Amino acid sequence: MAYDLEKYRGKRERVLGVRSRGLSFGTIAVVVAVVIIGGLGFIAVPKTVSYFSTRNLDDVIYKLEDSRKWDAAIVSELRSMGGVTSAVADNHETRLVVTFNRHHMGPEKFKIFFDTKGVKADLLNRMDHRQRQSILKKEAEFETP
Repeated sequence: MAYDLEKYRGKRERVLGVRSRGLSFGTIAVVVAVVIIGGLGFIAVPKTVSYFSTRNLDDVIYKLEDSRKWDAAIVSELRSMGGVTSAVADNHETRLVVTFNRHHMGPEKFKIFFDTKGVKADLLNRMDHRQRQSILKKEAEFETP
């Protein structure tokens, strides 16, 4: 007759001092690992999504040669162009900030657009969208009393 492991299991565990109370080490290790990975994911995922959604965006800043205000019709036409995410005039409406996808558009297409409309605009700056957002954020921190 073969030895039956289950028949004398209780006696073996009592003799060896094996107690099955609480959670096992493996269960605790899995819970801790899930909490750590979940916490890191909670921190890293929003930044990653933000990066991938803005990685192809550039900003250009234009100013009219005669330093007058931008016409609302031109700004709305710029917004409707393909590849343009936003076109916003600054506080005094003398500068125009255009955010666009650099794979679809470029400052040369804006120059053609301004030439066809008869608008004489100067390109002041071109920079990465994330860089401009970080600069605006730092400026807002310094301006807040």
